Formats: sequence, structure tokens, C-alpha cells
Amino acid sequence: MTQCKLIALTSPIAGREQDYHEWYNNVHLPELVNGLGLQGAQRYELVAKMIGADTNQFLAIYDVETDDPDGFMGRMGAFAQSGGMTVSDTTEPAGYSAFFRAIGDRLEPSA
Repeated sequence: MTQCKLIALTSPIAGREQDYHEWYNNVHLPELVNGLGLQGAQRYELVAKMIGADTNQFLAIYDVETDDPDGFMGRMGAFAQSGGMTVSDTTEPAGYSAFFRAIGDRLEPSA
């Protein structure tokens, strides 16, 4: 199986930040990790923008093992349709999601 990263960039609706973080950390991540058999997930907060115009403040990276990203996304859609994924009204609609796979080995510092 190929190790992939599902990337999601999102922002909370103004005034709903606490609800957004509570849903994302305590509902959404556990539902996806446990319900779809992911290897893990982690969230990040933007601390400095270097280039680009994206306005999203938060990043989630999901670790997915699959040789069929389209099939996985179909499973995710079916999971959402079945009620396995709780939808939140705290997220701005201008989010971004994409699936990536490594195209080379991970480079680490020389000893």
C-alpha cells in the first residue's frame, strides 16, 4: 500500500472558533481516523505566511494507506452519507482538500 497524505486547509466562521476547534479535535479527527482506518491525523495552525493568497488558518494532515485515492475518497463520501461523519456549521466554505503521495524518499539530515 502507498502511504498518502490527505491535506485539508480550513478556517472557522468568525465568532465560532471554540466550537470549530472542539468539533475538529474531538469529533471530526476521531471519526475519520477510527471510522476510515487512517494511520493518524494531526492539526496545525498557521504561524507565518511565506507566499500565496490562501486565507485558511488551519491545516489537518491525515495519514492514509491506499493504492486507490479515488476509491478512498468514494469510501469517505459513503461514510459521510451513512452518518459516520458529523458535519459542522462552524467551518468557512472556502476550504481546500487534496490527496498527495510521496514521489521520493524522505530526506533527513546527514549524521
